[in-house]
Amino acid sequence: MKNSDTRPQADSAPTGPKAFVVPEGWTRSPHRNTSKYAMEVAYGRHAWRGIYLNDGAGNGYFAPGWNGVRLARNMRVVQRATGALTILSLLVFGGWTVKTVLDNREYYRLSAEGVQVQALVQSVSTETSTRHPKNSDRSYTTKTAAVVSYSVGGGSFSGTVEHRSHSKDGYPEPEWQPGELVELYADPAAPEKIVVLSPYLEDRTSPVNGATWFLMIAGLAISAVPAAIYFVARSSRRKAEAL
Repeated sequence: MKNSDTRPQADSAPTGPKAFVVPEGWTRSPHRNTSKYAMEVAYGRHAWRGIYLNDGAGNGYFAPGWNGVRLARNMRVVQRATGALTILSLLVFGGWTVKTVLDNREYYRLSAEGVQVQALVQSVSTETSTRHPKNSDRSYTTKTAAVVSYSVGGGSFSGTVEHRSHSKDGYPEPEWQPGELVELYADPAAPEKIVVLSPYLEDRTSPVNGATWFLMIAGLAISAVPAAIYFVARSSRRKAEAL
């Protein structure tokens, strides 16, 4: 009777690590680099993937037309662009915040030194716009501009007041309609200077309030994104020259 061998068969011999093969046309870097950054550039997920490889022993290779100097030059472009974007963002939000504070200060001046009058809306014009930021609901805006007439110190005057309304459910209705009465503060010494009475500001006493703090914090948060990229690019530019 033939005996059957039930012993487990030996697995085939394991293969060793895959040998590094230099792609055709790639040139070897004159620098030897075993840093973590070199491995990230060679095998990480980023914008420069596919232009530099490292055999793991420190020998680097660049794709045709590339070298460490060119890579550093491209990172300098990113650095300058994000630096400019950071400054622009700070200027925009800083200017917006300063304008809001100055407008609030003028409102409180007129509410304290001016006269409260009722103005009659003569005509109304509107402008609509919409925004749909990524990963956010669509926002609808209606800008209302109304020509109003009013009296100060026995004289008749006319001016324009504006208001922006926002909604996520469609364009808001105009803030005013012809024939409506609007409460204003006017400057007796210069009656053409007017502001619409604001319940929000009436409940506060300082030109720096929650809205202005929100603008400042939002501006800093948004500016922090390109600023962070700027510093990363600056650090990476120096490291790229050593690849």
